[in-house]
Parts: sequence; C-alpha cells; structure tokens
Amino acid sequence: MTGATYDAARLRNLPRTLEYTGEFGLEILLFLPFVTWLSQAGLLRGRTIKTYAGMMSFYSGLDYRAFVEKQAPREFVSPMNRLPYLPVRSEHDFDGLGRSPFHAYQDFRRKFEALPLPQDLEAQIASRPLLIIHNKHTDEWNSGPVNHISLETLDALFARLGQAFTVVYIRHGIRRTQRGYVGDDNTMIPFDDESVLSRYSQINLFDDLFDRHRTDGGADDVNAFKNALCSRAFRFITSQGGGAHHLAHFSGSMMAILHRKGKEEQMAYADGYYSFLANPSPIRLCCRTEAELIDASDLMLQSKVIDGRVLLPPDAAPVVDRLSPWRLRAR
Repeated sequence: MTGATYDAARLRNLPRTLEYTGEFGLEILLFLPFVTWLSQAGLLRGRTIKTYAGMMSFYSGLDYRAFVEKQAPREFVSPMNRLPYLPVRSEHDFDGLGRSPFHAYQDFRRKFEALPLPQDLEAQIASRPLLIIHNKHTDEWNSGPVNHISLETLDALFARLGQAFTVVYIRHGIRRTQRGYVGDDNTMIPFDDESVLSRYSQINLFDDLFDRHRTDGGADDVNAFKNALCSRAFRFITSQGGGAHHLAHFSGSMMAILHRKGKEEQMAYADGYYSFLANPSPIRLCCRTEAELIDASDLMLQSKVIDGRVLLPPDAAPVVDRLSPWRLRAR
C-alpha cells in the first residue's frame, strides 16, 4: 500500500483501536503523524489509541475516545510487518513517496513550551541559553556501540560549551530506568560518562533535573519533562537514532548529528523527513567523526537565536557546507 492508493475505503475500515508496536523513533515518525492527521480530519473520534507507557504527552490534544498504555517492552518490527493501514511503512525512503498527505506534524516547540521546568533551571536558561547533548551507548547491529559520543569527546564538549550555555546531558539508561517509561529494545553497554560529568559541576544531568522536577511536585512523566526541556532549546548535539528523530521535531533549531553508520544518510537528513518534521526545519550538521562534531560545536558558540530560529554568521558557511547532509554520503 502506498499513499497514492490510500483511499476513503481504507479509512472507513480502520480498526476501532489503533495499537502501535515498535521502536520509539518510528512511532513518532510514522504512527503519531498519521493519527494526528486522523484527528484533524475528524476520523479519530470514537477510536482508542494504544501504545507504550510514557507516551501520553505526544498524543495530548488529539480527538480520540480513549488512550491506553501498555507495559510490554518495545521491539523492532520490519516494514513488511508494520500496521497495514499506515500510509507510510518504511522510514528509510518513506515508501518512495516523500512527505505523505496523510501525515500531520505537530509543532513540538509550541505544544510543550508551556509545560513547567524547575525554577532554578528556568533561571539558568534565562542567563545562558540551553544546549542539549543527547548520547547513547548500546549494542548496534550486533557490533557494539557505533554511533556514540566517546568519553574524550564529551570531556571536550563540556569544557568548550559549559560556560556559554546551560548544558544538559541526556543518556537514557545512565541510571535506573524511569518508572512509567518504556525504552527501545537495546542492550546497554557499560559506559563511565558519570566520571566525566563529575569534573564539570556546571553540566546538568537530565536524570538529576527530572528528579528535582518530581521533588518539586512536577508530574512523574519523563517524556513530558523531556519535551518541555527540548522546547526551550535551539541547539542540539546528538548521536544517530531515535533520539535524533525526536530532536528534529523542534523548529528553528541547529543539530549536530554524529553519524558513523545508518540508513538515514540515504535520505532522511537531506531531502527526507528531517526536512519536514518541523517548520522551520533544523540546520543539520552531519558528522562522520568526532573531530567534525567538535567543529560543529564551535558553530554553536557563534550562533544566535532570532525570531525563533538559529542564525549563523556568514563566515560559518564553509563548515556548514562541509557538514551538509547532502555531502554526507560522499564522505
């Protein structure tokens, strides 16, 4: 099935319960935009959404009958086995169609910016703009950690950026799993990033911020808190994967993506979904090496946010061009 054959009969035959099974990144790329479109078209009313615990914030405001959370662990589902009624089933080429007319993308920045953060963190951001570093250290393609920011590079990033920005470091799994949150089915590999963090008192660990948020009476909803945090940020440094997919939904931003391996280089970063998940779409700096990631981080120091989007000075153009997603496959 393709978007070209996605007709009224198929819409009329949608099940009463729309249940998602699969990875987080694919849920927000392929399932959430479809049910958002259904809601806007008046076709979600009377239906139930069933998905993983901790995802309610993404679906808030949609016109569904009920929202059901399941505690089952996430799993990878191949495109051929995904929900048959999805208008797009492959994230790698969007079924050869490009942007689907049956997808509607929520404005994550506007949707979540009213959610509260701890007052002391709000004060920090008011004096030094927020920059988020999103990392992972998991077994990828049965090859061990591939797309991860090393301890040495984390140390360099913290040293370079910690005085100019309010830096928040996120690596899901660094401590205990948050209650009410179901992560992807990834094998965590030991990684001593907390020892690097211990040398930089000005760097904020996401887990600590969320604990303070809950202690202050905030909701025990890790995704809602993360979305609130990301809605205040215009600068992201991230490794390839579902976390990067999430960050690409925040309009007007600038992303430095460490990408050593993965099919996103075939389409996603350049003319694919990273170009239309948000409006305006992020500036994408695609880095093959950690040295390139350091170069990209230096551009963060030169950037300004004006009228809701990141702007760079003219002399940044050579680095932006060198790290362009359109050049990634040639490097």
